[in-house]
Amino acid sequence: MGKLLDSIESKKGGLLWLDATDYAARLLAGGHAPWLDVAASVAWQRKAQGLLRADVLPLPLAPVAANWVEANDGLRMAMSAKKRLLAPLRTLLADEALRAHLVELVRGLRASFGGAPLVLVLPSPRLWPALAYRLAFADAGEIEVTADDADAAAVYIADFLRAFGDAGVDAVALEEDAASAPRSMDDLGMYQPVLNLAQHYRWDVGLLTPRTGAFDAAALDYVIAPGPQPGARCNGLRLAPGFWQGEAAPSATFRYAGIPADLQPEAVLDRLASLR
Repeated sequence: MGKLLDSIESKKGGLLWLDATDYAARLLAGGHAPWLDVAASVAWQRKAQGLLRADVLPLPLAPVAANWVEANDGLRMAMSAKKRLLAPLRTLLADEALRAHLVELVRGLRASFGGAPLVLVLPSPRLWPALAYRLAFADAGEIEVTADDADAAAVYIADFLRAFGDAGVDAVALEEDAASAPRSMDDLGMYQPVLNLAQHYRWDVGLLTPRTGAFDAAALDYVIAPGPQPGARCNGLRLAPGFWQGEAAPSATFRYAGIPADLQPEAVLDRLASLR
């Protein structure tokens, strides 16, 4: 059992994981999260944690990578050099400067937040190829990620994650959207290289998804979804958007909530108080 699962089991009153990136950027950073400045990013996160008092420290890699590409024309050009679907992702994840920056960011967060589980949140192998392709080709239309694409992307992602082996990471969350979320054991099997690497480093590894699927999630340490996922060692309850408008939250030992970016601080604190 890793630090995240251990915290879930030991936290009295239940563990709360907040996705507050957009909200905290608007409230504390003028609308722009300072991902490209390690010191500023750590200071911003400290302010946000001081206000929200979440139990988990997530680092979302997709927005950091998007900001990095936006600030580095050379990388964007390299990502767009080939039209093959996986070429932009492979080029992005192989960028040594990006890897070094992310590792420095993780180490800075680890040093500042010694107690909270630190989780890398990254798009899944079924989602990240499309996101990276759109970073390289802004006018890309509908993108289909096949099973073979996801298999190959999982290998690239696993290699990328090796850079964080001694950086202080506690867990990995593979994030899905409605289209990419696994529907079967075959879909989940595409992620095996990432699951194997997490096991090697003794990181808890889980899925952050907008829906459950018809598969046994025994290969995962946790699943965060609107309802229980069969076979998951630990189920995190993903609160519905209506929670922020006053709907009661079901009882759970592990809850996840994304804070709307435009919500007023008084309303946020009032709703969070109802979870504690």
